[in-house]
Formats: sequence, structure tokens, C-alpha cells
Amino acid sequence: MKIESEEGYIAVHGDFKVLSSAVYNGGFVSAKTILNLNVSSDFKVNAFELFDSFLDEQGLEKDGVVGMMTAVAMNNARIIEKEDVTAIITAGISKRSKSTVNIILLINNNLSQSAMANAVIVATEAKTAAFFDLDVHDEKGDLFTGDSTDSVVVACYGYGEGKGEGRKEEIFAGKATKLGKVIYEVVREGVMEALFRHDKLKADRPILTRLEERGIHLEDMVSTALELYVPVEGEVGKEELKKRLEETIKKECSDVNVALLLAAAFRMDEEEIRKGRAGEAGEEDAACIVADELIGIDIAEYIGGKKALFNFFYYDTRKPGILSRLDVFMDDAIGGLIAGCMSKMLG
Repeated sequence: MKIESEEGYIAVHGDFKVLSSAVYNGGFVSAKTILNLNVSSDFKVNAFELFDSFLDEQGLEKDGVVGMMTAVAMNNARIIEKEDVTAIITAGISKRSKSTVNIILLINNNLSQSAMANAVIVATEAKTAAFFDLDVHDEKGDLFTGDSTDSVVVACYGYGEGKGEGRKEEIFAGKATKLGKVIYEVVREGVMEALFRHDKLKADRPILTRLEERGIHLEDMVSTALELYVPVEGEVGKEELKKRLEETIKKECSDVNVALLLAAAFRMDEEEIRKGRAGEAGEEDAACIVADELIGIDIAEYIGGKKALFNFFYYDTRKPGILSRLDVFMDDAIGGLIAGCMSKMLG
């Protein structure tokens, strides 16, 4: 088995039995080459024609190649080797709901078709776990699990090596097996590292970045705060106030306690309210639910003290700007952030 890494592609050469969702020669096949081909982000050419042309240029037999494609640069690929498993992963997210994750699993073992199907399932679960670790959600707030262009290739080699007629066929490769655990570990790690290489996406990115990913931008918070601002003689002008407020929000959001309270708020909306786990009361934002106000109060008071408490109610009852568009918990959390920052800044 030999891995060839070039600017425009990664190819693995050897003698493989393969189970895959690859676009070119997918399914259960025998192959001499597994190919991950780089294409432009606006790719619109017929995929089969592209592969046929490329393979002609490379002098490769078309029936012996399993191929997938991605707009992710090959130098951002992650290759991880552990025990009998080598994982080659390219991953990229251009938008919150657009990605391509290609996973090649090279397994130095003789797996049955059902075990290879186990490996595909485990790899997919591990990819989803990586998205969870990185807090990647779609436009609806659901956990992002992948895109229609994602591909998984499970390729076994070395299965003829061993005593007698070859290595004994393994019939299981689920997470409960040693092999399955290794597959899960390398794919989860590899997807996270590949996404960091391509998108600089990491689990501990700032809370303001995670809010922006949910459509809550700093400029919206500032304009919302200033909607209820009443100028006082002797105070700075509105433009200067805007700059100061931006800096204050950035500074307070860098506080781990504020960040955790904000994260708790969007978790409550995404995982409890939207999923119906809070029952009908959550769907209706019933008066019996006060946990959202408690989070808003905590954020406001933590930043700006008791004065911020009254300022929070001022914003909460009027719901200016973005507050009128946010969900049950986030409107109070952002209201508390704005109230606390305005109170701390203006005294």
C-alpha cells in the first residue's frame, strides 16, 4: 500500500477490496487505486467525465479506481495511522450547511462485507461526533451531521497475507470491537484536525464567533442597545459611544463566566425548547418558565451590578432590535449582555 500526495489529488495504490459511497466506482468493488481529487468550489462539470479524463492522463485503468472529489486543498488533508488503520481525511465547511468531508479508511485486515459496512457506520458516527465537539449547527439550529457530497471509503489490504490461504475474515467491526474503537478514534480526531487546517475551526473559539454563526452579530447588538439610549448632556457623541460599546461587549464576552451563561442560553433554545423537551410550556414561552429571565439577570448583574438589573428589565419588556427576533432564552441572554454593558459603561 502506497500513499501518493500531490497538489491536486491524493491517491492510494495497492490491492484493495473496497466498500464505499464514492461517486466514481462506488459500492463493493476491487480496486488498485483510491483517489481523492481536488476540484474548484464552483465545480459544475460532469463528474464521470472529469475522472475519465484525469485517469487517461495518469494512465490508470478506470475499472480499478475508486474516486471522490472535494474543493478542499490536499495540503489540508489529515493522515492518521493507528494500529491496523490509516485514515486520510479532507474536510471543509464553506457555510454552516455546506461542507465536504471525505474519509478514506485503509485497513490492514480481512473484513467481511458486513464488517466493512460496520466500519462505514462507525466512521459516520465519528464524523458526527466531531461536528458536535466543534459546535457546528445548521441554519435551523440542529446539529450538523454532514453534507450530501460527503464520501466514505473502506479499503482492506493485506488480507491475503498470513498462514495458509490468507488471513481469517473478520465479520464484525462495530464500536464494540477493538478495530471499531480505533476507527472511531482516528476519524473523530482526523475530522476535527482537518477542519482546523482548512477553516481554523476549533472547539474553544470565542463566544462572539459562535453567536455570529447563529446570526447574532456584534453590530446588531450595538444598534439594539442604542435604540433605547437617551442622550445625557455632557456625554460623548453617538459614534464614540458605539465604539466604546463594541469594545465593552468584546471585553465582557471574553470573560469565561459570561461566555458560559450565553452558551447555556443557546443550548437551552437549541436542545430543549426547539426539540420540544420543555413541553408545551416551552413552545408557548409560558409565564411559568423563568429560567430565561434568570440567565439574563445573572449576565446583567455580573457585568454591571444592581443598576444593570433595572436596565435589563427595560430592554426585556420593550425588546428593541434583534431582541424581538431571538428565541426564548437568547433574547434574555443578549438583553442581559446589552444591559450589563450599557450600565457598566455609562454608570
